[in-house]
Amino acid sequence: MLELLQYEHFCKELVNAQCAKFIDEQQILHWQHYSWKQMHFQQALAEQQQQNNTSGK
Repeated sequence: MLELLQYEHFCKELVNAQCAKFIDEQQILHWQHYSWKQMHFQQALAEQQQQNNTSGK
């Protein structure tokens, strides 16, 4: 996103409310997906560690 702000055309498009709303929605979707992936990754890691602890005893 910061790279895009260096382009004049992109900055001019941000004035368009529909364009700005689309970008806002895409950012929210990205962070929701990122958070979901992180949560599932941490759960899988915890399960793997629990299995390793159980099988090691």
